[in-house]
Amino acid sequence: MRMKQMARRGVYSFVGFLILTYLVILRVYSIASGPQLAETAQQQSTYRLELAQTRGTFYDCAMRPLTGEEQSVVAAVAPVTEAAAALAEILPSGGMAEVYPMLTKGVPFSLSLPELCASSPGIDVFQIDKRYQDQQTAACVLGYLNGDGTGAAGLERAFNEYLTEDAGEIAVSYKVDATGRILSGEGRRIDDTYYKKQRGVVLTIDKQIQQKAEELAGKYLKKGAVVVLEVPSGAIRAMVSVPTFSPNDVAASLTGEDSPMMNRALSAYNVGSVFKLVSAAAALENGHSPDEVYECNGGIPVTGSLFRCFNGIAHGEVDMKEAIAQSCNAYFIHLMQSVPASEFLDMAEKLGFGRSTVLAPDYASAPGTLPDSEELQNARALANFSFGQGSLTATPLQIAGLINVVASGGRYSEPYLVEALVDSSGNLTYQRESQEGTQAFGDETARLLQEFMEASVDHGTGEKGEPRIGGAGAKTGTAQTGVFRDGEEIEQSWYAGFYPYGDPKYVIVVFGEDGEGGGSTCAPVFRELADWMAEQTIRAMDG
Repeated sequence: MRMKQMARRGVYSFVGFLILTYLVILRVYSIASGPQLAETAQQQSTYRLELAQTRGTFYDCAMRPLTGEEQSVVAAVAPVTEAAAALAEILPSGGMAEVYPMLTKGVPFSLSLPELCASSPGIDVFQIDKRYQDQQTAACVLGYLNGDGTGAAGLERAFNEYLTEDAGEIAVSYKVDATGRILSGEGRRIDDTYYKKQRGVVLTIDKQIQQKAEELAGKYLKKGAVVVLEVPSGAIRAMVSVPTFSPNDVAASLTGEDSPMMNRALSAYNVGSVFKLVSAAAALENGHSPDEVYECNGGIPVTGSLFRCFNGIAHGEVDMKEAIAQSCNAYFIHLMQSVPASEFLDMAEKLGFGRSTVLAPDYASAPGTLPDSEELQNARALANFSFGQGSLTATPLQIAGLINVVASGGRYSEPYLVEALVDSSGNLTYQRESQEGTQAFGDETARLLQEFMEASVDHGTGEKGEPRIGGAGAKTGTAQTGVFRDGEEIEQSWYAGFYPYGDPKYVIVVFGEDGEGGGSTCAPVFRELADWMAEQTIRAMDG
């Protein structure tokens, strides 16, 4: 105990010695330079200390900031006697030893403080924004900055020019002599236009939905994506990619396991049985009845090759509803042999497959791949295409667009991410115009597909995703990739649906890279997110 007291006294004595020494230096300098003030007046100049510069803000659809949510404290310190004494009170033990060299230089400097405190003589204190949190919401959407503060990826890069135009700042200017030392008795000028940080980009993202989707994706998916669209507009309310990264430590993420810098929501993957919705739509629009029955024996031969249902399950006699509910490959391979390949391909194109979704300047999804008409002349290629295999790939965002068409009565609306731009006063400088969309298929086809998807949730492959209330329509998918690891083929998992069933408000698409099947890997994310949405609606109604 006595040893600790002695050590503490030693620290206090050392700090006291530093302060005393500094005060003596200041006094000697003041006395020495006093008579020369008039002589050096012509040599005066201004020393400008820049503390912060603004970068425009990203907002969610309710104008809640997605960047700059946390603050830090910075001080402009003039090396005067009063400032030294105040810092001794503010800084933690040992802090003065680090600051002392800067004080003795006699030049103003900036200093990060542990907490907000009042300004005092020689010290001007400001609260400024941290651009990102360590666990940043929507990191895969926003991107990150490079070392000089320029947008390097994502929306930060796409809107870099707009976010840096008309930038605000916090700066303090001091009168100094020819050697750069502050002139005694001269005032300082503060330039504070930090309010200009309000300039920014309003996204369609709903911060609360985004955060809940990120939580559930992190809970159930090792690698994958979650996309939430609003029905019928196509506004993206959440776009999640896992694993995620910290924009505050990009270097660590660049070499991170499982490519955390990759936005999987905008990357193309094998689709699998979710694509049967496209096949069903093409068949229905081509005059086929939903009541057509096919007897599934677990597989179907096509030009010498046997195409099997998942795990070789024989589904027996199934109509189109049960073929969707039970995800019968054989039914759709048989059905699509009587639909012109050109019309099948045209339906896929109407639904957004095979082309990029442009979300912002120089910021778009992968286009995915579609077989061409010539390829579909091959019976095996057509068979693969009928249940979402072969050369077909698509992004989770494209699949969300497909489900939105079903939930919206057959009308395709391009998913979008940017709602508006605002200036430094919060006034709109750009507002996105609402889109009418295009009719991809009839409302009766949409009604039937909704019914088929509801059956999947009720008693089919989508049972594990059924929410507690409200019902839902969904389609699962397990896509073969042709890539093997340790002797086993890597598969991609999907659970794509709308919620609630009777009056769809949201499309929810869950993708699991290297998953174990959409019904097991992805369904829990869908179910829990839908249940959470129901809870939010009930709370809002209760006031």
